[in-house]
Amino acid sequence: MSSSRDLSLASRISLSVLLVTLAWAVPRTPAIRAGGGTAVPLSAGLAALVTLLALRVPLRLWPDAGRRAIPDVRKGAALAAIVAACLLAGGNAVRTRHLWHGDVAAVVALLAGAAVWGAVVAASTQRSAWRWYLVAAGVALLPEAVHIGILRPDVAAGPVVAASLYFLAADALVLLVTEELAFRRALCGPPESAGLGALALMAVAFGLWHAVQPGYTGSPVWIFVGTSLGGFVTGCLYALSGSLLVAAAYHALHNAPLKALSGAPVVPGLAGLAGAATLALTAALALGLGWLVYRRGGAAGTRLS
Repeated sequence: MSSSRDLSLASRISLSVLLVTLAWAVPRTPAIRAGGGTAVPLSAGLAALVTLLALRVPLRLWPDAGRRAIPDVRKGAALAAIVAACLLAGGNAVRTRHLWHGDVAAVVALLAGAAVWGAVVAASTQRSAWRWYLVAAGVALLPEAVHIGILRPDVAAGPVVAASLYFLAADALVLLVTEELAFRRALCGPPESAGLGALALMAVAFGLWHAVQPGYTGSPVWIFVGTSLGGFVTGCLYALSGSLLVAAAYHALHNAPLKALSGAPVVPGLAGLAGAATLALTAALALGLGWLVYRRGGAAGTRLS
């Protein structure tokens, strides 16, 4: 299925190549790398935005259903207050200050993401999407719970919770206007017509995009496999929920615990088992969500566009 007002298959393949090329080139270009560690995701979001606007494709950052006749500014303000609390509470002000001074690209994406999230919440009701936010939370946190349960990091709960809230809020804002805009919105197309073929193309591009970046440690093959599966799961949630915000929430929930626990002492010798268990569970979730996408779209759902 395709829309005359969305990217063609050729345009999606070309954008995929551009995104992977940027992921390889940006970290290796000192002048751009100086903008901070978020320069690669920001370049992806900008490439997708320019492509969509140049081809006169609607951005469709929020569903058509549930639009308010008059935006509720109080909802947007309430969301801003919650995000601010997450970014500043429990010692997180230090992290926010470090981000502000050390990662210009992250600040740009953070402010843009806050504006988009606030506009969406103010302009449309989220009531119909709440069940998908809950599904996204379960799908994101189940593999992470298994991973953490195996490694049993030796950390105090309070600082981990505070750090998780920080990374959840920051990533939800940044990811919406960078990776989600580029890979889910641009490469998958409108959620109602995103079939398994488009999701598979996006997942491969998403895996390659991560694998070519020098900042990721470990085997490029396993980085590709793991991020491709994660990208496919995110794409399925986007297609099924009809909301790019749900995809961003899942992605942020997936990242937050891992970032919060980064560097914590763990049980030695179990990293391989934890990684394999997480990968197997993510693959099972990908199969289940992919089946739901297939059932929704029938045979037409396997097309690329």
